[in-house]
Amino acid sequence: MGKTRRKFSSEEKLKMVMAVIQDGKAVSDVAQENNVHPNMILNWKKEFLENAAAVFDRHRPDITEKAQQRKIEELEAKLKKKDEVIAEIAEENMMIKKTFGGRS
Repeated sequence: MGKTRRKFSSEEKLKMVMAVIQDGKAVSDVAQENNVHPNMILNWKKEFLENAAAVFDRHRPDITEKAQQRKIEELEAKLKKKDEVIAEIAEENMMIKKTFGGRS
């Protein structure tokens, strides 16, 4: 029977990559300690560094949702105000029609 492929959790991968980056350990030493091929650690390190900028690109959903809700409330208030103005103009128009419509 062949070997089954081992799976490493994100935490395990991070621990190995950080041992190389932060602690300054040699990739070969970390690989040997964890019974992993050194290329795996190099691949994980490369992926880690390539995606590190994404941490700062993340949007905080609680802030964006609050901003969207605030914008919705502002637009609803504007719409309500416009509806009130339209109703007032329509009422004035009806009064003018009644006033001038009866004399023709």
